[in-house]
Amino acid sequence: MKILVIAAHPDDEVLGVGGTILRHRALKDTIYVCIVTKTYEPEWSKVYMANKLEEQKKVDNLLGVKKRFNLDLPTVKLNTLGSGELNRKITEVIDAVCPDVVYTHFSNDLNYDHKLIFQACLVATRPPKKIKLLCFETLSETEWGSFPFIPNVWIDISKFLDKKIRAFRIYKSEVKKFSHPRSIEGIRVLAKKRGCEVCSKAAEAFILIRDTLR
Repeated sequence: MKILVIAAHPDDEVLGVGGTILRHRALKDTIYVCIVTKTYEPEWSKVYMANKLEEQKKVDNLLGVKKRFNLDLPTVKLNTLGSGELNRKITEVIDAVCPDVVYTHFSNDLNYDHKLIFQACLVATRPPKKIKLLCFETLSETEWGSFPFIPNVWIDISKFLDKKIRAFRIYKSEVKKFSHPRSIEGIRVLAKKRGCEVCSKAAEAFILIRDTLR
């Protein structure tokens, strides 16, 4: 199978789907990642932006990602674009990959970029395409929103949690101290909680939006 993860920012793909990516790779599936936004000056420095590019390469190597698409749209400014432009750019990636499964953000995350990307993915994966679409949760964006994330799909990542955490550590500036949700302990707590919901040691949880049997 071909798997495509569409996320707003570098590190979202690891937080939301890192363990599941590793599980897919263990099953010999092909992994693609699309990061929709990028930072810009003067809000972020050139050094910060260069580090982010290098970090993404290291993450791809660790997770076994075949190809990463960077759309380079302005982070926290997707609302300044016409919806048609965002829909088109994400559709172009989906048409290039022809994925069997797409993972993307939850529609009610606190971060507005996440909401807009979810909507664009709904458009880009709509029938007659036969693409399984699932939403993932992103620590400090999903649980801080105003609507609960109620999963209906769980994927056991017990064998892959430690490696997921290694991947997240690569994004050095994103690692927070406990008790912040994006701390190493926070990642473990969520994985164990989701695991307990299905009687496994660790899991990632998703909301299935659409699935069409082929």
